[in-house]
Amino acid sequence: MNEPGATTRTRKPPRIGAGLIMASSGIGASDIITATVGGATYGVRLLWALALGAFLKFLLSEGLARWQLATGTTVLEGWARHLPRWVLPLFCAYLVVWAAAVSGALVSGCGLAIENLTGGAVPRSWGGLAHAAIAFALIVPGRTTWFARVMRPLIALMFFSIVVCAGLIFRQPLEVAQGLLIPRIPTGAATYVLSLLGGIGGSVTLLSYHYLLRDAGRVDARNLGWVRRDLATAYLFTAIFGLSVMLIANRVFFTAGISITDRGAVSRMASELGLLLGPAGFYIYGIGFWAAVIASLVGVWQTVPSIFAECYALLRKLEPPAREQTLRADAAPYRVALTFMALASVPFALLDRPVLIVVVFTVVGSLFIPFLTATLLYLNNRVTWASAIRHNAPATNALLWLVLLLFLGIGALEIANLIQTR
Repeated sequence: MNEPGATTRTRKPPRIGAGLIMASSGIGASDIITATVGGATYGVRLLWALALGAFLKFLLSEGLARWQLATGTTVLEGWARHLPRWVLPLFCAYLVVWAAAVSGALVSGCGLAIENLTGGAVPRSWGGLAHAAIAFALIVPGRTTWFARVMRPLIALMFFSIVVCAGLIFRQPLEVAQGLLIPRIPTGAATYVLSLLGGIGGSVTLLSYHYLLRDAGRVDARNLGWVRRDLATAYLFTAIFGLSVMLIANRVFFTAGISITDRGAVSRMASELGLLLGPAGFYIYGIGFWAAVIASLVGVWQTVPSIFAECYALLRKLEPPAREQTLRADAAPYRVALTFMALASVPFALLDRPVLIVVVFTVVGSLFIPFLTATLLYLNNRVTWASAIRHNAPATNALLWLVLLLFLGIGALEIANLIQTR
């Protein structure tokens, strides 16, 4: 285990920030499709949920990073050391379910993207499986030096494509301002609010920042300012991207009174943009969507196996040197986890409800947020650090309690709505 405040340096830091890689890994199909369906159904009234979700993810990521910089350990190690014994096994069981769900959502999203770009010439199922095979073949050899080089152009492509489309069709500035500043939950929208808050910028993928920060050689208490700037940039990117998707869906579907089906959300968006902006609109959006989902697939499959590997090492109670070996990309625990995620995606790729899969994934992923929030409230307030980094400020604690109560309240509201409709 690293000493508190120690620097772990394994290779040169990537040219793009660790936060941007982590945030883009959590964007993918989940954010685009959920924001599309939400914007098409509720217009700009849920823009506040996207903006708030990005800010809350910054808050949680900053808490995770502050723990790591102060103690030299990941939050998983904190759970194993400072929380009841059942916490880590329970999280590991949840991680298995979540990993299967996220893999299915990402592969389905890749299939949707290639089906849309090729006009159906490449079926969604085969396109998704092809992307999964390519991503697996790139990652499994354990050569991580290519990772930042692949992510950099994908991130730029996904961001500028979607933002350009949103800018070209932007209308209703007053309504947009109201949607951003006035929180409202329309009737029946609680599930989408939960999906937007829990999905924007990732859920379990927040933990990958531990490993990206370590690989960038930034695990040092003196880097707190750099880490905060890195995360602020990442979540500003996330917020702008998500808001752009919802603005496009609002203009294309909601204001035009066009209803969409689960399967037709992405293809209909591209075709309607083709009518509004010409063929360029169709391909700009289609390429941006493809870049987003493939970046998320690569990012998740590259980083999440490290979470599995650390869970394995902590459950086995391995000593720090052996634990470090299990986190290597060429180690057996990492490769087993990667293989599991790849195989788990296959049945999902063959299902005929890709958008439903993604929405279910985001709701499942959002269940992690209250748990993470509660543990950060405990660890970053109660555990003694041998570091100059301070514990949570009163304002931070208040915001974390807001996150916890918000997710519990929205979940209770949705359960109540389900009971009433039966």
